[in-house]
Amino acid sequence: MKKPDDQKVKNTWKCTKFVLSFVVGTPKGKLYLFLKGLISVLQALITVMYTVLPGWIINALVDGDSISMVVLCVGLLVLNSLIAYVVNSWGDYWLNKIRWDLDISFDSDFYRHLMTMDYEDFENPSIIVMKNRANDTLSDILNYVDLIFKAVTAVFTLIAISSIIATLHPLIVVLVLAMVLINSAVTKKLNTKQFELNKENAYYANRDWGITYMMFEQEYGKENRLFSAGEYLISLFRENKYKFADVIIRGKRSWSTGGIVYTITSLVQQVVLYAYLIIRVIYYSLAIGSMTIYLSAVSQFSSALSNVFNTYLSLSAKSLDVQEYLEFMSLPRKGYGCGTETPVYGKDSTIEFKNVSFKYPGSEVYALKNLNLTLKGSEHLCVVGENGAGKSTFIKLLTRLYTPTEGEILLNGKNINEYDYEKYQRLFAPVFQDYVEYELPLEKNITLTGEPCDGERLDEVCKRCGLSKLVEKLPKGYDTYVGKLVDEEGFKPSGGEVQRIAIARAQYHGGEIYLLDEPTAALDPNAEYEIYSQFNSMIQDKCAVLITHRLSAVQLADKVAVFQDGHMVGYGTHKELYAQGGLYTEMFDKQSEFYVKANEEAEEENRKEN
Repeated sequence: MKKPDDQKVKNTWKCTKFVLSFVVGTPKGKLYLFLKGLISVLQALITVMYTVLPGWIINALVDGDSISMVVLCVGLLVLNSLIAYVVNSWGDYWLNKIRWDLDISFDSDFYRHLMTMDYEDFENPSIIVMKNRANDTLSDILNYVDLIFKAVTAVFTLIAISSIIATLHPLIVVLVLAMVLINSAVTKKLNTKQFELNKENAYYANRDWGITYMMFEQEYGKENRLFSAGEYLISLFRENKYKFADVIIRGKRSWSTGGIVYTITSLVQQVVLYAYLIIRVIYYSLAIGSMTIYLSAVSQFSSALSNVFNTYLSLSAKSLDVQEYLEFMSLPRKGYGCGTETPVYGKDSTIEFKNVSFKYPGSEVYALKNLNLTLKGSEHLCVVGENGAGKSTFIKLLTRLYTPTEGEILLNGKNINEYDYEKYQRLFAPVFQDYVEYELPLEKNITLTGEPCDGERLDEVCKRCGLSKLVEKLPKGYDTYVGKLVDEEGFKPSGGEVQRIAIARAQYHGGEIYLLDEPTAALDPNAEYEIYSQFNSMIQDKCAVLITHRLSAVQLADKVAVFQDGHMVGYGTHKELYAQGGLYTEMFDKQSEFYVKANEEAEEENRKEN
């Protein structure tokens, strides 16, 4: 991640224009800006009236003016208070009402971006931190707008108050300006330091979420207890929290130091101003009411001038976040930015890996190296190998979730990047190893769409995947929620049931190429046999890639690819690979020995019982 630009006027102005155009481009954004502008002007006028009216009342009383003048001034003060109440309450109501619409639009667009960004970026730890900070910046966009209009209010107030303080000694104005400049210089320095501290906070906050999740969520509960992992996780939690707290304390210490400067400048300004006005009253017959007006005017002028500078500095500091947000939103989407052709896959089609190598972001080790492999028509390929051999990486490259570091992948002789990204991915019907359950009704867990589903297709898919009995016993059938987070009447599926749901999801959506990444890992042997039998009938006229540790699945495959340490070390039929010896033969024999031994033990146990 590149270092953001400094808090320069050019960069602050650029980010301010972006924020305003961003809001204007959102439904109701223009209305929001109009209301903020109107309220800003009214608030400036209200401030001026609060400044002069109390002094006028005092002068009218001291000078013995007619009671009607006093009543008029008091009436204007009361009216000013009523107008202030109406402006603030009415403005807050309508602005907050519009803010909901704007926030929903902002968040919807942001989540749409997240779900279409390149998956390899989505998994990158440094970009995950950027993503979290970008989300925080997005939620702060309207606060950025509020700062802009706070400055507008301050400018109007300055203009209105200037005619009053213009009659004061010029050195008083110079003093106020000097104090504001000193405070602003300190604030700018503190804002820069706070931005760096916020980046540290983001790192520790991300770790904090991960650690607390492992202690808080039910899925970790059993192992935490049975493996006595609690104290270890708590120690990680405490260590991270102390580091987190240290960053926060450093930030507070810096602002406390700045607070000393603010206090001193305020004290100097007040002492000099009071001394000057008291001398004017005693020696130059300045009216008491006018003294009150001057005190209030200088206070308002100083406050408005500080608001102008501090608001600019706040905008300047927030511009660093906006620059980072723009950097995140500008990450190139290699998938969506590629070709537009429509892919076609049929019995005469081929997908070819040509000298494909891949390294994960931030790693110097190849997950795959010089892979050459061709997938043909309705061929069934079984990919086997030990953990970390590169099997799942192969699937991610095949589906364009990742882009090869070196080499290319061809569909029917064309680089897959020449095809429309979404249409290419629709060729696949995947069941990944890290399948998920959605906190949605069972029907939507399978269809994943807000459109009405094909009921007959859904029933047929559930029947094939062995979910029909589950649907029948659920209290609301397909409308029963998976999980209890949203609906307490939902059900918590077993590991095997979740996997069947994932398989049903792939079958319902369909595709020309089925991808099965350890599809039976959570199933017992009988269920595994049943699923494989169903797969066999399901993929008869389809291409299929099956990744598995269980070599019994090779019965479904026309060809077997053996992966080891990122290399393909074997390719052929089961018979050919077994005859060659090596890793495949060793793996097959070990698993066969295990199953044979387990079968012999079971038979021996049966003989003893009989």
